[in-house]
Amino acid sequence: MTRWEYKFVQIDINLSPILRLARWGVQVAGEKKARETMENVERYITELGAEGWELVAVVSGSEHTGIITRAILFLKRPIEDASAARSS
Repeated sequence: MTRWEYKFVQIDINLSPILRLARWGVQVAGEKKARETMENVERYITELGAEGWELVAVVSGSEHTGIITRAILFLKRPIEDASAARSS
């Protein structure tokens, strides 16, 4: 039976409806500065994929003003079973 580990990542999307601009950001554990721009957020998600993480769900929402939107990414990857690895 496959066992899984899970990771949750929050992405902030600061929207300016007047300027029609969006500023993306994700705070990565161990890094002092948030990764900004959609390209850097995409690069981070790609890095997670290379580490074996699979995106399984996204929940999005905004604050009461509707200006700041957040998305929570739910990821999973299989946990290698040490006993199965020894028997193969």
